[in-house]
Amino acid sequence: GIHNLFLSETDLWLFDLGQPHLESTPGFLTKFLFSFFHTLGMEETTSEDGQDITWVKRFISNEKTQKLELTPETKDLLSKSYTAFETVLDSFVAELFDQDDTVRETLVLYVTLQLLSDASFCLERWSIKGGGRSRNTNHQKGIEKWLWRALWDIYVAFDLNTEPNLQRLKCCC
Repeated sequence: GIHNLFLSETDLWLFDLGQPHLESTPGFLTKFLFSFFHTLGMEETTSEDGQDITWVKRFISNEKTQKLELTPETKDLLSKSYTAFETVLDSFVAELFDQDDTVRETLVLYVTLQLLSDASFCLERWSIKGGGRSRNTNHQKGIEKWLWRALWDIYVAFDLNTEPNLQRLKCCC
């Protein structure tokens, strides 16, 4: 089934499709909706020296609070992702589910679970590649990207379920 997609103003890319098979409508919709947020945590960039490709870090350290916060670019992209997500969610509820708003909450919960599941996958990859062990070997080069990606998925799963966002998505009172 579909795992990820990227959208631009003019194109749509589907990737990590896996073996062709029939997928339930809720399963497909969950993967589709999940991609609006998940793919931001997978954006790649080249290191300054041009030697390595790594994922874009979506967080910076705040010197005053000693906490992580979203980069300005990420704040802008996340806002646009919410707008796109909301538009598609509204269309799905209207066109596929006959305005049944109870489906809206279920889809948001499924997206949340999918984000948390991917975070778990990322932590497992980090561990398999030597994360948390002595750095005596070079096979661990670049594995911190899995932690950044897990952090992103966890952050978005939480953010999606904050009261302002649930109200925006018409998922609560």
